[in-house]
Amino acid sequence: MIARTPILSTQNTTHKLMTETRTKRTIQNGRMSLILFLIQIFVGFYSRKVFLDYLGDEVIGLNTTLGNILSFLNLAELGIGIAMATSLYQPIHDNNHQEICDILSVQGWLYKRIAWILCGLSIPVLIALPFIFPNTECGSLYIYLAYIVFLSGSIFSYLWNYRQVLIQADQKNYKLMPWGHGIRYGKVFLQILCLIVLKWGIWSWIIFEFISNILTVLAINHVINKEYPWLKHSNESAVILLKKYKGLITKTKQVFVHKIALFVLEKTSPLIIYAFVSLSMVTYYGNYMMLIGYVATLINVIFEGMGASIGNLVADNNKQHTIEVFWELFTSRIWIAALACFGLYISITPFITLWIGDKYLLSDNTLILLVIGMFIRMSRSVVDSFKNAYQLFADVWAPIIEACLHLGGSILFGYYWGLNGILLGGLLSQIVIVLLWKPYYTFHKGIKASPILYYSQYIIHIVVLAVIAIIVFSFYKTYCKPIIDFKHIIEITYKIIMAFILYTIITYILLFILTSGMRRFTQRIINIIFHRI
Repeated sequence: MIARTPILSTQNTTHKLMTETRTKRTIQNGRMSLILFLIQIFVGFYSRKVFLDYLGDEVIGLNTTLGNILSFLNLAELGIGIAMATSLYQPIHDNNHQEICDILSVQGWLYKRIAWILCGLSIPVLIALPFIFPNTECGSLYIYLAYIVFLSGSIFSYLWNYRQVLIQADQKNYKLMPWGHGIRYGKVFLQILCLIVLKWGIWSWIIFEFISNILTVLAINHVINKEYPWLKHSNESAVILLKKYKGLITKTKQVFVHKIALFVLEKTSPLIIYAFVSLSMVTYYGNYMMLIGYVATLINVIFEGMGASIGNLVADNNKQHTIEVFWELFTSRIWIAALACFGLYISITPFITLWIGDKYLLSDNTLILLVIGMFIRMSRSVVDSFKNAYQLFADVWAPIIEACLHLGGSILFGYYWGLNGILLGGLLSQIVIVLLWKPYYTFHKGIKASPILYYSQYIIHIVVLAVIAIIVFSFYKTYCKPIIDFKHIIEITYKIIMAFILYTIITYILLFILTSGMRRFTQRIINIIFHRI
């Protein structure tokens, strides 16, 4: 026993150092993301207002729809990025440079083929564009040019930008983010300048989109080359590497099916809205989704680098510590997601009224469906991250069912109930697969713990968060008045803040009492504040 003590001590020290490194990099990613996110809020809201005023509802809806068509074609990517990222966790953990180079060489070889496939698939789309958009105010030439520019962004990412998966898996994304955001903000500034001052119209908008694609390529490769000077293409042939890492191909095929469901979930709604409602409604829906996207980004800022951190955690192969971290992340994530959804629900209507006018408001029922979907998407990430870290992609039937439920439900319900029916169809698929199946599969095959424990904890969290939300909102709604003048704006803002603070305090206290995850999360925050990570 005495002889083993130094070894045990060394193992504990190594584990502690790795945990501190993960936490430190998560904080660095989060800090950088928060700074850039605050800038993004201002830039995004102002630019959206300008683009709506100077480009119009139809052009914005057209750009959104073209982006979603291209996202469909990008399914040719087959999930290679996710498969490669999860495969990099172990060699990064072991500091195995050769294996990292080999994996990225396989990815590069596959991505070059995907780029050619995407170009081929785009030919019939280009032929069909005039029939898809027969009556648009911007004309056929703009439609063709806009699609080609959006396509170039995808092609560039396959040919030259794919290596950024390494910096993301290594939790060093904070070194790349300033470049990407800087280029994006510069692009938006020049677009606004050309629209307002130079009066160049839609052509200036699309030209700077293309220039930003080129600058992004240069920036990503500059950061990668500086951070990983040893990273080079493997000397082995593609055939040998594919045989050596044939497990990657199997994982890629499995991830491909999962990516279909993710695409159907996130990208088909605007297309279905366009088909069953109108192109203008795509813009109305897009305004709400833009706000929801910003809130979701803020939540991701708090948990920046979580996926890579969990991948490294799983690589440590410490089951007890893994379970403890799961509950800490689960409780903190679902609580913060609930805070975000509650805050958005009580503030989004007055905000849109002030921002772009009450003509862009959607109904209360629509807002409820949007917020529920937002909550599921934001709170699911912990289970998804652990499922990916354990590389549990073999349940290929699940995303097929999810895609069928989402697409079928959206079309069926959308035919009868319009936008609300489309959103309801999306919720149906998430309840069956995201809330029921994925936690079961992750606990049973990955964490090796009882799924019943997860379901019971989920119910406890949902009951606390939902009941308190209903109670606090009822008080808020009783005393809230419509926006009429500046006095009412101040009054509503005050009541929104008070309702949000009240909801935060009550739910925190109850979850602290009822769950170990909230107690561990509180302790971690205290350690971070006092630099004891």
